Amino acid sequence: MSSDSVHVADPYPAWRTYLKSLITYFREIQSSYDQRSKTIMKVSNVISNTTAPTIFISDGGLNEATRILNDYHKHALAESNKSRDIEIDVIQALNGLRADLSAKIKEIKGLSGDFKNSVDKEKEGTRKAVAALEEALQHYDHEDGDKSSNDPFIVRLAVERNVERQIDEENYLHRVSLH
Repeated sequence: MSSDSVHVADPYPAWRTYLKSLITYFREIQSSYDQRSKTIMKVSNVISNTTAPTIFISDGGLNEATRILNDYHKHALAESNKSRDIEIDVIQALNGLRADLSAKIKEIKGLSGDFKNSVDKEKEGTRKAVAALEEALQHYDHEDGDKSSNDPFIVRLAVERNVERQIDEENYLHRVSLH
């Protein structure tokens, strides 16, 4: 992960992928209910179009078995309507969540400029300031030049200023990544 910008939106694509997997799962369940519904409808049509001869006993005989099967198939068809319920109640809700999540990801990516930081730049500035301080201290001890332009006290102030800016950037980065 580059520290040039905070990747605030990183966990969201994982959620989006997970939602897509759930949608696929429920679509498979819906498909199985659809298949069951079609099969039950075929079987139900066969039994519905079957008429027992009037000479059969209406109570306790084959004619009653036909009524029982018709009742069973009505109940089974009502159960098979779960396909529609899954589509309306579950899949559409998950698709809505996924769409909302996609919109949030785009929104966060649009804000990514707000989360840019300059930690690497500040670290490099601090490294250079410390190197300049080392050089100023070496030259000051040897008294081999103009002490006013490379005064270690002045150079140390520049190092402190750079360290403060670096700490500010790192703290900002830390606060942003927590939210």
